[in-house]
Amino acid sequence: MKNIIIPALALAFLACNNNKTGQQNTDSSSQINENTLTAFSSTDTLPYQIKDFYRETARSKNPADSSKYAYVKASYPKFGADQDFLNRKITSLLSAEPWTGKNQHSLMKASESFFKDFETFKKEVPESPAGYAWEQSITVKFQDTNLIVFASESYVYTGGAHGMPSLLYSNFDLKNEKDIKLEDILIKDYKKPLTRVAESIFRKNEGLSQTDSLENYFFENKVFYLNDNFAVTQKGLLFTYNVYEIKSYAEGMTDLFIPYQKIKGLVKPNSIISKYITP
Repeated sequence: MKNIIIPALALAFLACNNNKTGQQNTDSSSQINENTLTAFSSTDTLPYQIKDFYRETARSKNPADSSKYAYVKASYPKFGADQDFLNRKITSLLSAEPWTGKNQHSLMKASESFFKDFETFKKEVPESPAGYAWEQSITVKFQDTNLIVFASESYVYTGGAHGMPSLLYSNFDLKNEKDIKLEDILIKDYKKPLTRVAESIFRKNEGLSQTDSLENYFFENKVFYLNDNFAVTQKGLLFTYNVYEIKSYAEGMTDLFIPYQKIKGLVKPNSIISKYITP
């Protein structure tokens, strides 16, 4: 099982766009998959407001340079003062730089860092017409009395043929105020049996037999693996592979849904998800 590491996505992006030329694409919605699984159905239990953030660098008065500016745009939930630990969590998600992996602990500071990188780019490649764009959207995907699941969609453009979209999940234990990891909800030594179930589902989704080669995917040594980018739902665990992780940019993200019914024996008794398991 492999971890999702944002810098790895950034490296893949830079490798594809190391000349830093091209046009700015600000339509991130066309690049990011929308998960519409009914497994996410829930009724929000904690009230929140949707907040918006937007900053941009000064734009040139020269029409020829109208696209040479950088902007940072974000949309996210804001909870009440009594849920400040959730607001801190969201701030941490928003202020993590996808291109470096560094957390600035403030969206304002993260935007300043992004703009500074853009100014460096303009000095190094003054002939490029490209601007920079960083868009983020954090939404509440699922919520009940014990947990809340955030989906963090991001789109970063720093020159080149296209930007880099990503979708990361955060599962949060409301009672203990901590992130939920697979080890918290599954029994010891769950990795091998979970991977076997996941691979079987993956092959069925992709129209592959259980013995077909995985040579057309980006799995290391052509061996299937699960990442740790998962979301807890009422009906199962949803894993998402981001672009370049196992497929090309053109093929987009890949969702892998594992119903609880297929891993009943792996769910830890009295865990935060055990109530979703039906006999």
